[in-house]
Amino acid sequence: MCGRFILIDVTGMGLRFRVEVTGETPPVPRFNIAPTQSIWTITNEDGSRRAEPMRWGLIPAWAKSASQIRSSFNARDDKVTTSGLWKRPLQRTRCLIPADGFYEWTGPKNDRRPQLIRLKGGALFAFAGIFDTWQNRATGEAVRSCAIITTSPNELMEPIHDRMPVILDVESESLWLDPATEDPDRLVSLLRPYPPEEMEAHEVSRDVNSSKEDRPEMVELVVADKPEHHDFAL
Repeated sequence: MCGRFILIDVTGMGLRFRVEVTGETPPVPRFNIAPTQSIWTITNEDGSRRAEPMRWGLIPAWAKSASQIRSSFNARDDKVTTSGLWKRPLQRTRCLIPADGFYEWTGPKNDRRPQLIRLKGGALFAFAGIFDTWQNRATGEAVRSCAIITTSPNELMEPIHDRMPVILDVESESLWLDPATEDPDRLVSLLRPYPPEEMEAHEVSRDVNSSKEDRPEMVELVVADKPEHHDFAL
């Protein structure tokens, strides 16, 4: 799964994804993005790319209420063509979700240690995302929301978690956003684990455990605990 991620290089987002980033609220660096929060997406509904914020946690157009669907922030690659929640967005409304890295946890339940996973060098990349537009019948408000697609882990991720988010390479990004591409088999062929040799992981602060925390220090390497050493003079 993918339950937390970061987007730090917001100034490079427009150049990296060939899109103009505009809006009432400009993007700011985020070090601990959590489900239900607003995240940046890249869409291409009319033949031109657009950067826009969406709610992380997909609310399908057919939902009677915003709370009807739970745990919809991740979509499994083996269910996107069959599930009523994901099938239509996969064919019609796909997006890129920019990020610099994501978090997962290792260790026993009483000693969970967060790991930051990213591309070597910390470059921007894109998760494969799908989105939908839900209409609030009471207020008339249109809510745009999205989900990150996950797949089986690569060799780097296997010791950490049994799922990982789909990270698209640059060539696949263009195909994923192409509104003319609707063949489910072709789309699913893009949903594969990212090459492990191009990724890295390190332990970070347990402050990540709280979605209320969002600070630059959270992505820094934490050195594993070492036993205290005493040097006694004879």
